[in-house]
Amino acid sequence: MTNQSIGPSTDSFLSLLAYVEELIDAGRIRDARRFLAQFIERKQPEPRMLPALASLYLRVGKSEQALATMRSAITELGGEASLFNALGLMLASIGKEEESREQFEEALKLDPTNNEALRNLAFTLHRSGQRRRSYGLLIECAKASPLSVELRLICGTLLELDGRLHDAAVCYREVVELSTVAQQIRLASQRLLFLNASVGATDGFEDVIAKLVEEGEKEEGNR
Repeated sequence: MTNQSIGPSTDSFLSLLAYVEELIDAGRIRDARRFLAQFIERKQPEPRMLPALASLYLRVGKSEQALATMRSAITELGGEASLFNALGLMLASIGKEEESREQFEEALKLDPTNNEALRNLAFTLHRSGQRRRSYGLLIECAKASPLSVELRLICGTLLELDGRLHDAAVCYREVVELSTVAQQIRLASQRLLFLNASVGATDGFEDVIAKLVEEGEKEEGNR
C-alpha cells in the first residue's frame, strides 16, 4: 500500500485525527499506526494538539508513546488539572493504579472542584481497597461543595458497591431532585428502580455524610 493510498490529501492535524479514527473504527490498527508515524515524521503537531495525539497513540496500542506525549503536553501547556486527569486515566487503563492515583491527586490540588478527577480518584482508591480514604475524600468534598450533584452520584455508586443500598438510594434520589443534567437524572433513576430501596422523606445526603464521618472517627479511635 502506498503512502498516497492510505491518507487524506491535507496535512492538517484535524484531518489526521479524523482519518486515524476511521482506520481504528474499521479495525485497521496497523494502517493507523503507520499513518501516525508518517505524519509525525513530516509535521510536528502544535502543543495544543498533543493531548489528542496521546489519545490516538493509546487507541492503537502505543501506550508508552501515549504517556510520553501526554507528559509533553503537560510540560508545553502548563499544569492544567484536565491534563493531569487525562494522564491518570491513561495510566489506569494500562494497569498502573498507583501512578494514576498520583495524577488524579495532582489534578485536585490544582482544581479541587474538578469533578472528573474527584470521581476517578475516589474509584481508584475504592478499587484498591482503600475504602476509608475514598469516603474521606468525599467527606472533604462535601464540606467544600455541599450542593454538588456529581458528588452525590459518586457517593451513591460507591455505597452501592459496598452493599449499603439505603444510603446509596438517598444519594440517587437527591441526584434526581437536584440535577439539571439529563444523563445524571436518567442514571440515578435507573439505579433507584434497580435498588427498590425505601427512602424516608427526611433522609438526606447530609445524613449519609454525617454517618460516614462518624464511622471514620470510630475507626480512627479503634486503632
